[in-house]
Amino acid sequence: MSRAHLAALEQVIKSAHAHIEDVQDTAAEAASCHTRSVQRLSVALAAARAEADRHQADAGIVRELLEHTEDQLAAERATVAEQAEQIKALRADLAVMAGAVVLLRYGRLDSVHPDEATAKDYARSLGCPAVGWGPASGPASEVPWRVSSLSRFVVQHAVADGGAR
Repeated sequence: MSRAHLAALEQVIKSAHAHIEDVQDTAAEAASCHTRSVQRLSVALAAARAEADRHQADAGIVRELLEHTEDQLAAERATVAEQAEQIKALRADLAVMAGAVVLLRYGRLDSVHPDEATAKDYARSLGCPAVGWGPASGPASEVPWRVSSLSRFVVQHAVADGGAR
């Protein structure tokens, strides 16, 4: 081998070494960049997981609050339904009582009845005559049997008692 050929080979070897160093530098730079990217992504993933865990905990709390609120709403709806039924029953009672009368015996309350006919039937069952039920004159304490509307009786007695009950 000639010197020129050896010099050429040395030059090729130097060039190959330089190329190898360039490739190694490029590979090291790429590996370093990749490592930094992996580290950044790992940190971002850990932060995202931590935030997801916080959101999961918040969602659990919200779920519990929602369940509690739904239970309260169901209870309130049941109460409203119950109260509506009570109001309906009270209205029916009020409608019945609107025509209610009291049977008075010598001015004192004897009984309460849904209507005048029922009161008179009851009085007859106690021996009151079937006739003579006209308007009474004189003090109530002197009239053996008298029928009065419940509302008038209540008002008269409230006034007589001074409105105190």
